[in-house]
Amino acid sequence: MPKPAGLSMGLRLLLASQSMAPLAVKLTLVQQLGPARAALLAPHMPGAQLRELILGLPVEFTAQVATHLDPQLVLDTYLSLPDSLHLAVARRLCAVQAFATAARYAECLSAQQIKVLIFGIHDARQVVKIARHIQDLQLISQSLRSFSTGYLCKLTEAAVDDDNVAVSAGVLSGLPLSRQADVCAGLRPGTLLALLPMLLAASDQALGGYLPERVLQGAGIAAARCGQMPVD
Repeated sequence: MPKPAGLSMGLRLLLASQSMAPLAVKLTLVQQLGPARAALLAPHMPGAQLRELILGLPVEFTAQVATHLDPQLVLDTYLSLPDSLHLAVARRLCAVQAFATAARYAECLSAQQIKVLIFGIHDARQVVKIARHIQDLQLISQSLRSFSTGYLCKLTEAAVDDDNVAVSAGVLSGLPLSRQADVCAGLRPGTLLALLPMLLAASDQALGGYLPERVLQGAGIAAARCGQMPVD
């Protein structure tokens, strides 16, 4: 357990008493501290005690603490929590528009766990706002591979409406070319016009070999279709 350097005397005394106090008392004391001071205390607690506390706290309070806490400082404990709690906290963070915080915590998860989050949040606009703050776009691409083309189109339209075309292009370009082509075929003309040049450039024009002529013409791209055989 790390030394409680930088903690006030009151927080050090509270930390020392944690192993002896009943859970109900701990939960009350932590909530009385408030989210900011609870976030200071969290990295200094043994993982098992911290997990027990988190599972007992209201989701609203846990989400508030998350906005003050670097997930890397409590990573093992965070990853040990059930996916249902990850989703509940992510939903709460979205509700208060703390999308950057939701992204920081999501990036600690696996592609499969992010898939659960995306499916559970089920609001394309909120998913896009979280994605805006995620650095590892390949992680999102991996999590989206098994989603329907219809939902990928919905996410793409939401990204363009959110003036987030570059992130959308980065995510879609991580999918197989055949999936990219399916998504392009289902987009609004204006969305396709904004997105397709980026996807073609990302694939060195190879995506063009998967697209029907009407899609290329609909995007206003006057270019011969790539002569390469489609290979994913």
